[in-house]
Amino acid sequence: MTTIHATGLDDPEQDTLNKIVSQIEAHRSYNETREAYYEGSKRIRQLGIAIPPKLSDVETVVGWPGMAVDVLDERLDLDGFALPDGDIDDLDLDQVWRDNRMDDETGQAHLPALMHGVCFVTVSAGMEGEPPVLITVEPPTRMSGLWDTRARRLSAAASVVWDAEQGRYTAATLYLADQTIFMEAPTGGGNLAVVKRSEHRLGRPLVVPLVNRPRVGRPWGRSEISRAVISYTDSAVRTLLGMEVAREYYSSPQLALLGVAEEAFQNPDGSAKTAWEVYLGRVLALTRDEDGDLPQVQQISAGSPAPYLDQVRGLANMLAGEAAIPPSYLGFVTDNPSSADAIRVSEARLVKRAERRQRVFGAAWCEVMRLALLVRDGVIPEEANGLVARWRDAATPTRAAQSDSVMKLVSAGVLPPNSEVTYELLGYDRTTINRLAAEARRARTTSMLDSLFSVPPATPEVAGLTQAGAADVDDA
Repeated sequence: MTTIHATGLDDPEQDTLNKIVSQIEAHRSYNETREAYYEGSKRIRQLGIAIPPKLSDVETVVGWPGMAVDVLDERLDLDGFALPDGDIDDLDLDQVWRDNRMDDETGQAHLPALMHGVCFVTVSAGMEGEPPVLITVEPPTRMSGLWDTRARRLSAAASVVWDAEQGRYTAATLYLADQTIFMEAPTGGGNLAVVKRSEHRLGRPLVVPLVNRPRVGRPWGRSEISRAVISYTDSAVRTLLGMEVAREYYSSPQLALLGVAEEAFQNPDGSAKTAWEVYLGRVLALTRDEDGDLPQVQQISAGSPAPYLDQVRGLANMLAGEAAIPPSYLGFVTDNPSSADAIRVSEARLVKRAERRQRVFGAAWCEVMRLALLVRDGVIPEEANGLVARWRDAATPTRAAQSDSVMKLVSAGVLPPNSEVTYELLGYDRTTINRLAAEARRARTTSMLDSLFSVPPATPEVAGLTQAGAADVDDA
């Protein structure tokens, strides 16, 4: 068990910190391995059979683990939040969202959650020069926590900073139910020491985990880079490396010379030609043997890379099934492009996976926003308990099909034409929706003013009465 001694912590706080740091250390190898596969920097162990030792260091990369993560991440676009029975603007969350640049930060949280299985989002009151409510993202390589199964949230959490050059922890933050404790190590060396205690007395640590595919008994979820994905990737790397070796040795046609005298492989001075000179020779001048017979020359066909590519294709198909990726995403395409219906069918499992992630991640982001309200206002408004996340459609419908569907709903009276819900279904972003709503308000205002100041045209009956009244006045 990894232990850290921090001056200024009491015994329960010290025990909590050590438990969490031990969890970080216990999962460090797992997390670093997944990150290396995602980046394509993992060195694959060779079997030592078919690859010559001098070529075993040739760098061959297969980016399938990164693709297994990215195809899901690219379909998780959080557009904002909504209240089913109220106006989201009343909570004034847009300012918190903009101050923390969450349009970008949400993607940076989804990526490590899919890569490692979990990621952590912290909320705190900002210091001088920071937003009033500060939201930060921490990967599991630097942060972990203690999970309360009954409350379904963290009972404590901690983040650490490891300095590889010094070989020690230089900073740590402990998140407890009623306070957040900041610790730092002296520059010259020594143990961590408490430098600040921020007491919020909110009854819970201000940390929310984003968990990918959680299940009973495994609250920290699992990585999209599964053991099967790793196995298929290793096999593909070894296959491609074998193809590289075959290209070096067997890609050029070979000649078999039968009955050739030794002099054919010697220089004019009688010295033997090097193997490389013989290999690169393009013209062979051969003489008859002592019996007057010409040597026999046979050509051996060059090795084809097709068996290697077929093997990689088979591995790609197996990985496509494991990661719910359409095979075309892995670079194996046919001459005939797929139809729109075929594309939708091939993406069905991927879309369903993305929708499941949206539900789980959406609940976590709503909890983050409620914590932001708690830090800012000291209380969570009752209506904020119904907060829901708005996600962009995880599928890939065409703009024409999407517009046609919405127009039919508007024509049937299911959707109002100028509603924000209608604009969201059309796929517009928040800025465009706000502009359209402002344009609709201006149009309504202009219409009301025109109706107030316009004079209705006179009907023939009114015009006749007016003329008769005028004539009576003249006669009088």
